[in-house]
Amino acid sequence: MNAPASSTSEWGITKSKTITGFSIKEFSQPPQRRLPWHEHPDASICFVVAGSYTEQAGGRDQECTPHSMVFKPAAQRHADQFGRLGGKCLLIEINPGRLDTIAPFSSILAKPSLVRNARLAALGHNIHREFVGGDAFSPLSIEGLILEVLVEASRAVLDEPATVRPAWLRQAHELIHDDFCESLTLSSLARAVGVHPSHLARTFRKHYRRSIGDYVRRLRIERAARELTETSAPLGEIGLRFGFFDQSHFARVFKSHTGQTPAQFRAASRGRNSRTNPHSAS
Repeated sequence: MNAPASSTSEWGITKSKTITGFSIKEFSQPPQRRLPWHEHPDASICFVVAGSYTEQAGGRDQECTPHSMVFKPAAQRHADQFGRLGGKCLLIEINPGRLDTIAPFSSILAKPSLVRNARLAALGHNIHREFVGGDAFSPLSIEGLILEVLVEASRAVLDEPATVRPAWLRQAHELIHDDFCESLTLSSLARAVGVHPSHLARTFRKHYRRSIGDYVRRLRIERAARELTETSAPLGEIGLRFGFFDQSHFARVFKSHTGQTPAQFRAASRGRNSRTNPHSAS
């Protein structure tokens, strides 16, 4: 049974727009607010601009932290519990006609999923900026950015393919996640899991759709993005902490993955957080 209809103010909706098949709403919720079981008639993408919430959907709970992208098919029942800072989100609902043009190229909206990386975070903040401010060109920009989100998320989920991975590859994956800030080498990693380096490199690329080096680089960028948002540490210090030669190297690699320099990424996320929690410093 569907949840009863609620007023816009009750659900915290502060702004809404419709752009070429996409219905976009910004909403905010206070700390510890629980949204009861409900569903959206259309497939949706929810970008967590600031704050966080826990969502129950598809028989599991998932933590939707800042900068997460949450994808759901139409009529997917779910319930949400916001955290101690509340939250601000951008909800993008895709009407059936527009979804029909997307479905042949991507199945990202076929089941509930959460995708999080630095590139998606940058795209989400760019959509939010165009949505909140914007000009006469913003509708076109927003449409393009949403399509970029769908492409990036579709590629990202290939990192977790349905095919069975050998135990030694799972072990290598865990070691990479444990030590990605250290000076990993292909030889030492292969030795640790008991396979030849070339076999490890070839099998890793087959299952994760990228080289070990590129995978480690992405992990470092994602962790650095979190540090940029959550701390005031100097850019150069963050870059060195995550294995980059210097601030210039850090800025160049970060921009290649996110489309923004570290300074631009920090400024964008800080600006949005301050507007979401104007009393957070008190």
